[in-house]
Amino acid sequence: MKTDWRRRFGREAAIGLEDADRADFECEVLRELIGLHARMLLRLPWVQALLALGVALLAYRSTSWSWLVGWSLLTVGAECGRALYAVRVLRMAPSADPVTIHRVLIGLAAGVGATVGLSAWLFIPNMPLPDRALLVIVLFAMPAAGVSVAVSSPRILAAYSLLIMVPTAVCWAVQYPEQSLVVAGLTTLYWSFIVSVAGDGEQLLRRSVAIRRERDRTLADLQQLNAEVRAAVTRAEASSRARARVLAAASHDLRQPLHALSVYSAVLVANPAAEALPEVAGNIDRLVRNLGGLLHGLLDLSRLSADQYVPELRRISLDRLAAEVCSEFDALAGDKSLRLVRCLGQVRLFDDPVAIARIVRNLLDNAIKYTERGEVVVSTARRDEWAVLEIADTGRGIPPGELTRVFEEFYQLDNPGRDQQHGVGLGLTIVQRLCELIGADIALASESGVGTRVTLRFRTLATGNEPRPVNADADVSGVSGKRIYVVDDEADILEAMRILLQGWGCRVETAASARVADALFSDVGRPDLLIVDLRLAEGEQGLALARRLRGRHGEFPVLVVTGETGLEALAPVRVAGFPLLQKPIVADVLYDAVSRALPSAAMRQRD
Repeated sequence: MKTDWRRRFGREAAIGLEDADRADFECEVLRELIGLHARMLLRLPWVQALLALGVALLAYRSTSWSWLVGWSLLTVGAECGRALYAVRVLRMAPSADPVTIHRVLIGLAAGVGATVGLSAWLFIPNMPLPDRALLVIVLFAMPAAGVSVAVSSPRILAAYSLLIMVPTAVCWAVQYPEQSLVVAGLTTLYWSFIVSVAGDGEQLLRRSVAIRRERDRTLADLQQLNAEVRAAVTRAEASSRARARVLAAASHDLRQPLHALSVYSAVLVANPAAEALPEVAGNIDRLVRNLGGLLHGLLDLSRLSADQYVPELRRISLDRLAAEVCSEFDALAGDKSLRLVRCLGQVRLFDDPVAIARIVRNLLDNAIKYTERGEVVVSTARRDEWAVLEIADTGRGIPPGELTRVFEEFYQLDNPGRDQQHGVGLGLTIVQRLCELIGADIALASESGVGTRVTLRFRTLATGNEPRPVNADADVSGVSGKRIYVVDDEADILEAMRILLQGWGCRVETAASARVADALFSDVGRPDLLIVDLRLAEGEQGLALARRLRGRHGEFPVLVVTGETGLEALAPVRVAGFPLLQKPIVADVLYDAVSRALPSAAMRQRD
């Protein structure tokens, strides 16, 4: 069919169309032509009746009435048949084949033209010259009128006019043989002219359709662009509102503990009684932990929002990872008399264990936090090609209207006063961002007063040998008696680290610059552990210092601490294989990192 369209419409008005688009264009042109022609045909039975009446008035004196009536019925009937087909065409579905319809219309035009041309053979031979000449004029005028009826279809006009003009010209030439060549030449010229006019009309129609298609395409592009702009504006407004909400909540949550710290600082300056010191120290420790949790949450959220977290994919056992995270919460669940149930089917996975552990940890913390009695069930299973982890609790549940809001930054149910003992409200936001990052699906189902079920689905199933459990190589041996060097250009941090590490029984040396660290290594020797800030004074980088010192003095463990958040700044540390802690660091996290780094660290770390 496509080939037929190209053969039928060799000239192309729309330049640069692809094959599929060109075929669609040809089809649209043909449909437009057929529709216009069909609507014109509805009026023609009346025109044909007037033609029959005019011919009868010219020929009734020289022709029998039976011939006149018979011819009139034939030609008007043929035109009525064409009109009836036009009605059918206009009612056809747009999916109807336009090529077939066009062929039928050409055939019908030829049939009607033949009935009109028949009048020349029936009536001209018996007419007087004036009537004969007038009838020829009328018959030759019919094709000219057919130009508008054919509506830009040269083929329809050619078929219609040829079967009128040829019989008329032949009949005249038979009556006047001496004029036969002139008649033949003029007839051919006239027929060629009106067909070419119809061809020009076809080109105008094609250009009109091409312009309309281009207009529609432009409008569609503009509408799509407008929709994209509106969506971008909506996203920007939502981002702005979210940023304002985050800043407002963060400002509040930072201001409150800082105010409390300033009060406790004033208490310490005022030399409180000895019995008050433990309470003050405990409260300060709690406030520092809250501040650290808030800053870490904001840092994680910033990194995830800026796509600065790069997943590190490896083979893991989802059930073992879940079991290890559950073990961290056994004591917390026991304190609330909750049962922490494990239903862990073996599931192997190729994914980021750090991200998954963080997701499970945040979800499990929420489940225990909002469950007062009953149990929290953690399950893993394989369903088809999915690795599935579910955490279900018998807690207070979430109202239906709040299910989507719980993933907003700083949003917490039943905590309008922003009590930080209930957390800072970033856990589920981080969970959602991590799920988006590693391509995991998260579904939340809850019923108020019954409980909540969170379902995680991971696409990256793995098969093969059993992976090592997460943190299998961790060592939690004590740090007492170990010699630790701390390098940082902040005097307050050096002093605080010295006091803390000495409190753990460590032998501590501090250095405020790379030059002092070089002298320390030369005078005292290499340490059991070097704790170094990533960015030092005088343009020195802690990572470069650690590498240089290891090159001079041999292997020793290194622990890097930093306040940097950018991926470019942190990536070299991860490449070097050194453990990394981000400030602020609470004491138990530091102790855990130090104890892990000390034993056999030199064999595990590589430059």
